Amino acid sequence: MTSRVPSVHISRMTTCNRMIAIGVDVGGTFTDIIVSDTATGQSYVHKIPSTPKAQDLAVVEGLSEILADCGLDARDVSLIVHGTTVATNAMLQREGADVLLLTTSGLEDVLEIGRQNREEIYDFSAARPKALVKRDNRIGVSERLDSEGNPIIQLENREIQRVRSLVESRKPEAIAISLLFSYINHDHEDAIMRALRDIETAYVVASSRVLPEFREYERTSTTVLEAYLGPLVLNYLNRLDISLKAISPKTKLTVMQSNGGTILCSRTHGKAIGLAISGLAGGVIGGWEIAKRGGVNQAITLDMGGTSCDISAVSERVIVRPDNEIGGLPVRMPSVDVKTIGAGGGSIAWIDEAGVLHVGPQSAGAVPGPASYSKGGTSATVTDANLILGRLNPDFFVGGRINLNMKRATDAVGKIATHLSIPLDETALGIIRISTNNMVQAIREVTIERGRDPREFVLVAFGGAGPTQAIDIASSLGIDSILIPPNPGITSALGLLCADLRVDVMKTVMISGEDASSRRMTEILEDLSDDARDQLRGQGAQKDKMELLWSLDMRYTGQSHELNIPVRFKGKDLILASAERFETEHEASYGYRMKDRDIQWVTARVTARYPQAEWRISGPTTPSNGTPVETRKVIVDRMKTVDAEIYRRETLGEEQRVLGPAIIEQLDTTTYIAPDWEGKQEKDGSLWLRRAVR
Repeated sequence: MTSRVPSVHISRMTTCNRMIAIGVDVGGTFTDIIVSDTATGQSYVHKIPSTPKAQDLAVVEGLSEILADCGLDARDVSLIVHGTTVATNAMLQREGADVLLLTTSGLEDVLEIGRQNREEIYDFSAARPKALVKRDNRIGVSERLDSEGNPIIQLENREIQRVRSLVESRKPEAIAISLLFSYINHDHEDAIMRALRDIETAYVVASSRVLPEFREYERTSTTVLEAYLGPLVLNYLNRLDISLKAISPKTKLTVMQSNGGTILCSRTHGKAIGLAISGLAGGVIGGWEIAKRGGVNQAITLDMGGTSCDISAVSERVIVRPDNEIGGLPVRMPSVDVKTIGAGGGSIAWIDEAGVLHVGPQSAGAVPGPASYSKGGTSATVTDANLILGRLNPDFFVGGRINLNMKRATDAVGKIATHLSIPLDETALGIIRISTNNMVQAIREVTIERGRDPREFVLVAFGGAGPTQAIDIASSLGIDSILIPPNPGITSALGLLCADLRVDVMKTVMISGEDASSRRMTEILEDLSDDARDQLRGQGAQKDKMELLWSLDMRYTGQSHELNIPVRFKGKDLILASAERFETEHEASYGYRMKDRDIQWVTARVTARYPQAEWRISGPTTPSNGTPVETRKVIVDRMKTVDAEIYRRETLGEEQRVLGPAIIEQLDTTTYIAPDWEGKQEKDGSLWLRRAVR
């Protein structure tokens, strides 16, 4: 499954010794790998079925295969960047550690009280996600600080010993400590941490180190999530690191974080929550890198794999939000702005009690997979429907590595057709249309519902299934241009190689009115900057190449929400400049200013980045135009079939145009071009799809 064809060339822009860098992205169905060799400027891509129960097995096997196939020496591999869904899956499937929560006495129920946020405000039967810590596993600690961090009830030694005895009797896998106002004064949390440090069987974390911000619910919830995910994530990374060292002892392993940056595997202790959407961030970064190379300044990245579809709307830069939510659980950690839905090639078609057809969010995944995989799956999926419609080649799926079984696909979709009393072809079309509508709705949420017109964006479609349905999605939204990366199926893995080392630090300040001082705020930001630099230096970064970004979370006094306002290091008065920009942003976001209300500076934030490498991406240089390898009938509408010319992506020449109906096949995806569209292969290897002018 390794591609020796240099459909993408990646090389460092700086002169250096030979360096082999590898990006590994684990998806629900496939594990995608891209290898870049700076000595030759070539890259190689590889796909292998994922091993959901133990992701590291597919990672290690895939790396061994691609290095052997390409004749590369594992000892020359200097960097592996990994995007993993271990943390995401644990949150969605509730398969984390057994957690004990230590909190200020009286606050034991903060996880269940939560916020008044409701997705359906008129639903009387709406239920909150079940708390990750059982009521019996929440221990109230006799101590209390006031809102300024001053002790009201001192934490006595005998209380510490009482808490330790209770902890030892429970034998938890992980311990989360979240005391009231500890983001201002962390002395009490530190004392408990010291008392529990020698309990080797437990993973112990404190909120003052995980999230030193105000809001008790979010801080406690995030700290609990760190404890919940920590043992699983660290065990996985340690196991993977040991396995990789056995193959390539000089390799440095870094992991993609939710914030779009990477972190050394050895530095992930206490930062497991930062990997909550590790596997999603790489796709946004990879898609945006391809878009920028194509001169695009507004892009909708659509990463449709086998299990899910990840969508982000990017204007000028990738947006990193201060928080996120996964499986109904709030995650107060910087995260790339990406929306995930259960819509992939393996999404299962099913009929509800009212006889209505649905697609997803359930997925056949890698095991047992779609019915056509012949691995035991019997449910009809999006892949099975596309096979029946003629979009997929049963003998050239994943470059011919997997043979799709038409009969099994027909049997699976046929069951749905029989139940609905409609023809097989119409049922397959219906499955694709519903799948498309699910993704269209998600795109509307990140564009139209935020005041942006999707027609002004270019759709960057990738993942194993994205290019197959890109035109369906674009047509529904009125988008006229689609950009398909050179290797769509490994674009997320490419994004991993493009990511920088990144550290985000923050501190709640709560300054308003006469207390607002530019000097004081600058000192806070400079202290945070020193902390961020130290963390990056601990990962091997050089100080002179670090980039720092300052920002402030601000609001009008009395508001419960903030806007994040970027600020400059030098120039105008910091308080005045940030206030002016805040009011401008507030009016743009909400349509008004509150001239009679004071402004409050809530949280100071610093982002430190260190570029891993500057990669130059170039495409194929095929001198002549490729010709169709065959013609295949494709069902495009009810009672309408067309003859589509089939091309192989690696044979397309520079500037070659392909008129629809046509299908372009390659190792990692299949691109469908509808009758009223045309494709053009660019010099850089990207494929543009546009509405045809006839």
